[in-house]
Amino acid sequence: MYPPPSTVLLTGSTGVIGTSLLPALAARHDVTALVRHRRPDTPTIYVEGDLTAEGLGMSSSERRELAAKIDVIVHCAGLTGMAPPDLTAFDTINAEGTRRILSLADEARVPVLLLSSAAAAFDTPGEDLTARSMRAYGSSKRRAEELTAHCSQPVAVVRPALLFAAHNATTAPRHQFPHALITALLQGRTGGLPVNPDHWCDVLPIELLVDYLTALTDALLRGDTSMATLHWVTAGHAHLTAADMERACLDHLTETGRPPTRPLLAPPAASRPRSHGMARIAQLGFQPPDQPALPSHLDRLLPAQLTRTAALEALARNVRLCAP
Repeated sequence: MYPPPSTVLLTGSTGVIGTSLLPALAARHDVTALVRHRRPDTPTIYVEGDLTAEGLGMSSSERRELAAKIDVIVHCAGLTGMAPPDLTAFDTINAEGTRRILSLADEARVPVLLLSSAAAAFDTPGEDLTARSMRAYGSSKRRAEELTAHCSQPVAVVRPALLFAAHNATTAPRHQFPHALITALLQGRTGGLPVNPDHWCDVLPIELLVDYLTALTDALLRGDTSMATLHWVTAGHAHLTAADMERACLDHLTETGRPPTRPLLAPPAASRPRSHGMARIAQLGFQPPDQPALPSHLDRLLPAQLTRTAALEALARNVRLCAP
């Protein structure tokens, strides 16, 4: 007789990552999606819950019923938008919401996969709204990680890089970096986007993250406590420079009969410091060449690391998605 399938409680099932992760998990396990307003498009069981409310907004009996049937929690929900009206919303959702999920894990006695962010490792300088927003986001993710020390159950913390859209995507999430940046480059703003060409950012195809999260979920369900540690899921040394992004956009514009008449990047002007807009986001989002590459643990659970060739292919595909 085969054992019954495991049940995964997934938060953030309607987000950029959750939309791709849900079908991957559902192909291997029973999935229950914790939702507040939006329901996932993929047919699945869902329960209503609120990360901003104590007890997740559930009655004691509802929590007990949920806790009794789940075997692992994959916590992907979070606030990622830039500059919300109230910057404390990052902490309310990303940190306090995680505390409530960890409390449910204690009650259910199940392990947790916590999706954090590479931003947890950085402290963005500057006092403009963009810098303060990025700093508040990173701080909220860092605090969420710190809260795992108080959970009695195994917790695997995953710090992913920025993400390219999925292979089967028909549109790009243009409200998110790097797609907002690519869109700005394709539009050819007057004077060029003020970013140093040798500065880099770490962008990973979302399929690699989904494959890693799925394999990590399986490991936690097997009781592999060695996986209850920090996981960097990044491009590592295959990260991309601003010049790589400019070249991919130039190639696409030329191939489609719209060759630009000027460079898409321009040297940042120290005399004109940026405090908002895509130029400021790009300046804060890229790292100088002397900044070491982010760690990458992809080969812990997947066959290999990301190659530069694969990263450039993903970049070219996403440029096509962002093109008007």
